[in-house]
Amino acid sequence: MAQQQLAAFLSELNLSEQRVNDALMGENVNTSVASEALQNLTRFVSENAPSLPAYELRRAHSEITKLKTRILDVEEKTRRQGKFKFTRTSKEKPTVGKPPPGCTEEKVKNVRVAEGLLPTLSGMKGETIIMDSQESSNKDIWLDNLEKSTIIIKGIPSALHVTHLNHCKIVGGPVQTSVFLEDCFRSTFVIGCQQMRIHKTKECDFYLHIGSRIIIEDCHACRFAPYDREYLGKEEEFNQAKLELAVNHWNSIDDFNWLSTEQSPNWSILPENERIQLQV
Repeated sequence: MAQQQLAAFLSELNLSEQRVNDALMGENVNTSVASEALQNLTRFVSENAPSLPAYELRRAHSEITKLKTRILDVEEKTRRQGKFKFTRTSKEKPTVGKPPPGCTEEKVKNVRVAEGLLPTLSGMKGETIIMDSQESSNKDIWLDNLEKSTIIIKGIPSALHVTHLNHCKIVGGPVQTSVFLEDCFRSTFVIGCQQMRIHKTKECDFYLHIGSRIIIEDCHACRFAPYDREYLGKEEEFNQAKLELAVNHWNSIDDFNWLSTEQSPNWSILPENERIQLQV
């Protein structure tokens, strides 16, 4: 790379880094804007990587890693402070929809309803739970530590946080804002949302209707397909969540562990002949 080209690259690199930092400073911190700026920065470095001196490429990669870590730190701090907390306002035990045959009241005893950062559903194995719209709409839902369970979410949650799932199936309509997943294994997710971030997740299938690019990090063998679930009231719910049915970025994935312009080995398109047909 010629000296003049390198100078232009470094100038743009510094501006891009500043855009990320600006979004994380002050009272109006916006991690979504920061993440989008970081995605643009990552693509910019990848596009110029073949012509960059090795030491400049290493420095750029190091800065990207630092910025990723900072965004995650800010998100975690924000969540802990309650700006993105998963809580219910009522202290009374909710009705979690009508359980399907064989699912007794005993099986839903782990529904957590409390103020603070407690999961909505936690510690279940081999259960099937239906959350009705009254319990989910305009609420922050947190599903944690579930195994071999199916959770059907009716209504329109404001946000969805999913952690430590093993061999589970999560089926829902649209989420108003973001879905955050971490430490999930061999599970299936059928959901609509504005944004999705997936961390430390392996061998999971995603059927998505999403309004922006998907971010994955420290993931392996994740497969993606379009959301094709049909149900009564679908169009109205997606309109309420401000998700256009005609616009879906289900196959636009940014892997924060893969800076090359080539396809990341950590995700793939789910083959059509392996896609499930949902009737719920």
